[in-house]
Amino acid sequence: MSTMTKVFIVLTAVMAIIHSSLTVATAARWSNAKQQLENYQQLYQSELVRRISTEGVMAAGQAIKDDQIAQLTRTLGKRDDELRASTDELAAARIDLARQTNDRAAAEAGRKKLEEILEVQTAELTSAQKQNQVLLSENIDLQTRIQRLSSRVLELTSQGTIASDEIRNLQAKLYAEQQKNRAGTAAIPAVERSVLASAEAPPGVIPVNPPVAGPIRGEVSLVDGRYVSINVGESSGVVAGLTFMIYRGGTYVGDLVIEQVRPTDSGGKMAFVALGQAVQRGDSAEFGIDR
Repeated sequence: MSTMTKVFIVLTAVMAIIHSSLTVATAARWSNAKQQLENYQQLYQSELVRRISTEGVMAAGQAIKDDQIAQLTRTLGKRDDELRASTDELAAARIDLARQTNDRAAAEAGRKKLEEILEVQTAELTSAQKQNQVLLSENIDLQTRIQRLSSRVLELTSQGTIASDEIRNLQAKLYAEQQKNRAGTAAIPAVERSVLASAEAPPGVIPVNPPVAGPIRGEVSLVDGRYVSINVGESSGVVAGLTFMIYRGGTYVGDLVIEQVRPTDSGGKMAFVALGQAVQRGDSAEFGIDR
């Protein structure tokens, strides 16, 4: 019910009251005969006016109540909308909470897994550190041994170099003595040489091979470990026991002691190899040559 309707009802009730008052005033002028009827009519009209007023007031109250109900309905609808929104937010919050719970559970599982991996890696690291310490101790021991061996190698190399120099000096002296012997042999008459050659050696004396005639130069033709063959033999004056010096260009490689002699080649074992060197095919083999 609108406000205008309410106002109209109230005005109607007021007009009815006014009309009733006028009617009562007019009726007072009537005769006494009509007094009772008028009283009844007045009571009726008063009751009617009261009822109309009451109905107007009730209608106005009903309109107010209707407005309040409508307002409450609107408020209730708004509250329903807010409740639905709150319900949706609560559902979303529950979903978010469930997701966070799952994420937290996954994170906890991942943390435990990482802790297990960390424990394993820590154990491996501890074991590796222990192994590293053992290896470090072994490395220090090996370095000490290597230093000792290096010192020993240097000492042996120095001794080998000294020995090589002594051998070369002895070979040079031997070559000089062989030259002197050759010169002395050439000065002996032929008859005496034949007598000396045919004479038997005394008991217990081993005959000596004739001296080598002149310097000998050849090349390494075969290398098999320590055994080395050269391309000169008996035809070049090579005899067993000779020591050839092996060179590669101007670099000294080592000493070869001849053990087996054939007409055009010979072979033996390396008695000495210089530090950092190795005999190769094509190296020069020299005996009695002064460099």
